[in-house]
Amino acid sequence: MRIRAVHRYFWPDTPPYATFLREMATDWVSRGHEVEVVTARTTGTDGRGGRTVGGVRVSRVPVVAEGGPLPAQPANLVVFPLGVALRLLRGERPDVITCSTAPQVTLGVAVSLVARWRRAAFVYHCMDLHPEIGRLSGEFARPWVYRLLLRLDTATMRRASRVVVLSEDMRRAVEARDPRLADRTSVLNNFSLGDDDGQPSPLPEPASGRLRVVFTGNFGRFQGLADLVASVGRLPSHVDAELVLMGEGRARTEVDRAVSALPTDRQDRVLVLPPGPPSAARALMRSAHVGVVSLAPEVARYAYPSKTATYAEQGLPLLVVCEGDTELGSSTVTEGLGWAVEPGDVEGLASAMAQAFDELASGRHEARCRRVREHYERTFAKDRLLERWSGLLGEVAAARRVEQERTA
Repeated sequence: MRIRAVHRYFWPDTPPYATFLREMATDWVSRGHEVEVVTARTTGTDGRGGRTVGGVRVSRVPVVAEGGPLPAQPANLVVFPLGVALRLLRGERPDVITCSTAPQVTLGVAVSLVARWRRAAFVYHCMDLHPEIGRLSGEFARPWVYRLLLRLDTATMRRASRVVVLSEDMRRAVEARDPRLADRTSVLNNFSLGDDDGQPSPLPEPASGRLRVVFTGNFGRFQGLADLVASVGRLPSHVDAELVLMGEGRARTEVDRAVSALPTDRQDRVLVLPPGPPSAARALMRSAHVGVVSLAPEVARYAYPSKTATYAEQGLPLLVVCEGDTELGSSTVTEGLGWAVEPGDVEGLASAMAQAFDELASGRHEARCRRVREHYERTFAKDRLLERWSGLLGEVAAARRVEQERTA
């Protein structure tokens, strides 16, 4: 097959999907397909077309640079999709075109229209669902903006041969837009991006008998990290635990205030570390006993956090902050992966940490780690998911050929 894959970033860019797409594209090449990635020309990358990475042809189109006369993010909602469309309209007709949701909504509109024009199968890989996520964050707060973007994105899904989402919650959200999308929506989660380069942990191992709880990633305003810090002040006196937060973001000030509000004898139990490379974050996880996945209310219905797979790869039990009736919340409990707490429940967070400490003290912690590793192999193992991706692309390409023969 001739496969064209589109995303705003591609290796050596650092966002997770940049590496994720490289793994998928090189796997497709290894199976005998001709693959081209169309991505953006960014700082530190060669803008010339025709370069190859692992047998994958890489074409980079211009984007508006940050710090210039135009606001980069809104400008690239138009500039990047337009550049992608012009690139995809050239050359041999592809069998399959894929794109993800970066930038949101507008990229899917452009790529799906080009795929229809070129009579190629189109796979829409939704890492999250927009504009629903934008509405929750306040980015698309104006009702008319939200309605317009929802119509545009739903039309993109109707043009798709397959819509790929990461969870059953996301699949239900797609079907709520249009029940006719049910038959073309597939649940296919992301694999973990392992990186074993020997990077040391930024912290030594915790003291013997001390529970280490870690959160790594973006300090977002809607992740409830201040509640997580506040829960340290609610821990029973017998619980010897520390909370390590590694990252940076808009909520850093709120986190610092929450630490200052803790009782004096608990403030040193919260450690805030600067962000580091993914390998350093993984090394920190290997020194810990519990990994935190914290989401704002309703977010788990429209997205699935990638750090869940990363924690699972390390065999790290989960402390999940999201609604209990979501796939992430319910599976954490029913499969024995850890604890699920409703957003805003500070007492529930403290109770979960206390239960994790009791497990560690009683020697039951390792049994839970084994369940997490088994869950990883079933759900997030790379080889298994790459095989499913290959099968999915083959199916949509074959179905498109049959359709073309019928209408010829």
